[in-house]
Amino acid sequence: MIEIQWLPEAFEDLKRLYNFCKSIDSKAAKKIINLIITEAENLVKFPEKGRPWEDDFHFRELIVKFGRRGYVIRYRFEKNIIYIIRVWHMLEDRTEGGADK
Repeated sequence: MIEIQWLPEAFEDLKRLYNFCKSIDSKAAKKIINLIITEAENLVKFPEKGRPWEDDFHFRELIVKFGRRGYVIRYRFEKNIIYIIRVWHMLEDRTEGGADK
């Protein structure tokens, strides 16, 4: 059976995203976080659903659409465990000095 493990950094990402969105619209913030968690949990059925990450093909990225853009879940599938590594909004700065890579 496949299980999901969220790394601490991914939990922090969820908190950061929720707090940012909550300052704009608290109902939308809850919907966004629930959507991200649901999509991550659906990986149990289709663990290779996400596209391979071009920098390291051992990792995959799942796009979670919300509105015109969406969110990215970076994960790794290994020995029946899906490790959720990071989560971010598609428009976040992912370069040095921006959000963590």
